Amino acid sequence: MSHSAARSVHLWFDLPQNVKCVCNEVCVTESQKGTYFCVIGFSRGYSGIQELYDGKKMAIFSVWDSQTNTDPSEDKRVQVIHSGEGVEVSRFGNEGTGGKTMMPYKWAVGEPVQFKLEAENLDGVWTAYSCYLKNSCLPDWFHMATMKTITNGELIKGVYSFVEDFRRDGASHCEIRSAKFGDCCCMQDDFHKLCNRAQFTADSSTPLNINAGLIDNKFYLVTGGGTENTSTPLNGFITKSDDTK
Repeated sequence: MSHSAARSVHLWFDLPQNVKCVCNEVCVTESQKGTYFCVIGFSRGYSGIQELYDGKKMAIFSVWDSQTNTDPSEDKRVQVIHSGEGVEVSRFGNEGTGGKTMMPYKWAVGEPVQFKLEAENLDGVWTAYSCYLKNSCLPDWFHMATMKTITNGELIKGVYSFVEDFRRDGASHCEIRSAKFGDCCCMQDDFHKLCNRAQFTADSSTPLNINAGLIDNKFYLVTGGGTENTSTPLNGFITKSDDTK
């Protein structure tokens, strides 16, 4: 059976719901053209790094329109409050509608990139989501963008990461894409929670050349190529050694 793309794989982090701030880190261990390494996905959007079809490296932060995701009237669409220098602002469609911000970002294999997402309930209707990132080239947090959307007061919940092959050219599934994620944590006022458990899931396609587990006490995801599912069964849970629950 032939497949057009490597299977998308995800980590769903065991964190409290509706928090003000989430941090996570990605360290790409193997990349290919047409790959999205999502670092902080949540119920209202996602942020991470990509390698485009031409090999160009990018950072991306997207927020969906209000829950219906059906391209609402302009007064109910995502609004961009801030965009950093060099950040391109646009709208997206297909899998729902919303606002998208992208910028060239020279991340490298083997080099950690940190993301921080902050949420502010503005008026009980709109929530502002702010994305920050840093690595060795940007030692201080860079404020990539802030976008507000209608949430009826919701903050950050449903936190996850994923690795996705969006090249889908019939050959890309033969290539390995992999990354380590951690340490994912959330903060709110004086409260700080480090994630010690994540669930491994995948999209509805059928290839079994996917895997997830722990390496250096960080969560990892692998998809494509000669990968074998030897560490964590699909829909299984991965627990760090320092989990005290």
